[in-house]
Amino acid sequence: NGLAVVLNIHHYDEMYQDPDAHQARFLALWTQIARHYQAQPATVVFELLNEPNSNLLAYKWNQILNAAIATIRQTNPTRTLIVGPSDWNSIHSLSNLELPAADRHLIVTFHYYEPFPFTHQGAEWVTGSGAWVGTTWTSSTGEQQAITTAFNRAAAWAQQQNRPLYLGEFGAYSRADIDSRAAWTAFVARQAEERDISWAYWEFGAGFGVYDRGSAEWNEKLLAALLETTTD
Repeated sequence: NGLAVVLNIHHYDEMYQDPDAHQARFLALWTQIARHYQAQPATVVFELLNEPNSNLLAYKWNQILNAAIATIRQTNPTRTLIVGPSDWNSIHSLSNLELPAADRHLIVTFHYYEPFPFTHQGAEWVTGSGAWVGTTWTSSTGEQQAITTAFNRAAAWAQQQNRPLYLGEFGAYSRADIDSRAAWTAFVARQAEERDISWAYWEFGAGFGVYDRGSAEWNEKLLAALLETTTD
């Protein structure tokens, strides 16, 4: 179907909590994964670890991600790899990344869910998020400026480092009103595109979903926001 595949390690909670104890296992996993997929086309991309957080602080993550890159390069010398910063792939932590300068087959990812009380209002896994229900996003000058400032800093970092950027996750949870969700989604997507930042929406058909798997129908307003079309 002409789709690229991003293959990642997701929700490795033990790694986040005790990276020293799990570093060897993490590298062994990537040794096996890289070997298994080494004959696959270039449209198969490896993403080392989703949203490093907790005790996987920047200095520790830099050590481990560089070891993982070296491990993968033994069998996949030119495979495109996606790497992101600590603190849940925060856009504000890009400057903490330390990457092998000679490796030009890397894409740097970040995730964007700001303002968090808007995008995660009513999210069952976020303590206290029930109090945020009803938070809107109105495309005000201040709301837009917060996003453009963050994206400008990210783009400036990427230009300085000569690294391509990939917005690997963004979305607003379904408890927010649909007009606010669509407006925020469209604005974030366009800001990424204007800076040559590729993006992937979170996610297809669950709490943030652009598609209703039960009714087999698109959420037309979100789809239009992502594709820059109208719903008329």
